[in-house]
Amino acid sequence: MRTRESIVWHWDVSRRARMTFWFARAFVKPLFTIWPTTDRGIELLAALDELIDRLPKPKGLDIEAISLGGVPCEKITHPRPTVTSMDGATILYFHGGGFVFCGLATHRALCGLLAARSGAPVVSVEYRQLPKGAIGASLVDAMTAYTEMLKVCDDPTRVIVAGDSAGGYLAMKVAEVAALRGITRPAAVIGYSPLLNLDLEDHDPDFMKRDAYLPMSQVAKLKDRWLAGPDQIPGAQSPVNADPALFPPVFLTAAEYEIMRPDVEIITDRFDREGRPIETHIWSGQIHAFPVIGKVLRESRTIIGLTVDFASRALTESKRHSA
Repeated sequence: MRTRESIVWHWDVSRRARMTFWFARAFVKPLFTIWPTTDRGIELLAALDELIDRLPKPKGLDIEAISLGGVPCEKITHPRPTVTSMDGATILYFHGGGFVFCGLATHRALCGLLAARSGAPVVSVEYRQLPKGAIGASLVDAMTAYTEMLKVCDDPTRVIVAGDSAGGYLAMKVAEVAALRGITRPAAVIGYSPLLNLDLEDHDPDFMKRDAYLPMSQVAKLKDRWLAGPDQIPGAQSPVNADPALFPPVFLTAAEYEIMRPDVEIITDRFDREGRPIETHIWSGQIHAFPVIGKVLRESRTIIGLTVDFASRALTESKRHSA
């Protein structure tokens, strides 16, 4: 592991992670490359969440269906006592899936790990996706869930927003929009392989081809649909272009070869230059959004631990400043 400014590189790769990477490259990427981005194709992908929801739920967790301002959510708690510095905290989680698939079921294992490690409740949000709504609609639901959470949580100053991939985009936008609207900002933002730039085609195409399973050809097809619809995106269309001063402490991860990495590094550099708190981890040999795999990967367990450590420090620092 080596450190450069706010970026920490991790080079130790488990055998299981290497197998996951090559399986994704050999089987998942070819499938995603030919999968139709029509409404029918997206609906078939959405069925994945329904299938996973039929599987046994993670043991040792209390999983409760709730609603935040009419947005369906799932509250996950663990009987383990809260880490002291996490007392009163709530984690609001936005799942990934390119705004087209995945949901509460696909991310239940990850949310369960976060709840178990931190002792804090994790609320997973089921926001609208294509074809029901574009990114603007997804953000409306995310902001609705966040503003309602401020009303019902133990402490509105200790809400952490988190997400992977498309959900990482929403977590960053919630923090930005909250600041722009003058409402209570999140205490921290967590982004696992977050989508920070809707103009991914601007990056080096040779590098972007090296992603283990995300084909840029499909991203290009989805972009027009992401930006369609009546709901506008307030603030910066891409979080990488937003004012760093609007954000609380931010924690990011990315795989060495994935299409989200360039913007993760760009935003880390911008935060560094503006003196804003940010901690970024880049992992060799991993796939996009690998923390979602949960307990299966040693690296996923490690990043959950680093996440909770960061969140604890952010909450402690926030409490010190408000005292």
